[in-house]
Amino acid sequence: MPVTMHDVLVEIDRDEPDYAAIAALGADALPHLSALVDADDGLRAAKAAYAVTMIGGAGSADILRTAAGHQDAQVRVAVAHGLRSPLAEAPAGVLEGLLDDADVGVRKIAVAAVGDLGRADLRDKVAAIAADDPHEFLRDAAAAQVRTLK
Repeated sequence: MPVTMHDVLVEIDRDEPDYAAIAALGADALPHLSALVDADDGLRAAKAAYAVTMIGGAGSADILRTAAGHQDAQVRVAVAHGLRSPLAEAPAGVLEGLLDDADVGVRKIAVAAVGDLGRADLRDKVAAIAADDPHEFLRDAAAAQVRTLK
């Protein structure tokens, strides 16, 4: 049976969505999640973006790129947080872009994602945050990640 927007909204509109249930909807839910990411509702967009990281697959890459550039920082935070999972598939450049985000909260979660995933290829970028970020707490967090990345 095809997944409908109603099926997706039943899960997304909960105060605490069951992301495993959303992920179980599979790739058929991606067009609906994409529409939610594109809509004006930041909270729904954030929940949808996080759900996309749980589904993954080829259809998720463009949605995650869109969400990572969303005007609402809570959506970008949701992408960064979702990418912390080793099961999430980060499209090329998305995590790197989140490390450069204007919002300190987005950068903080992106730095944590780099560490959680052991992304040594991003060590230099995290080292730059450790050296130059205007927020001391983020410089400290980035420095701690740099020490763990090999």
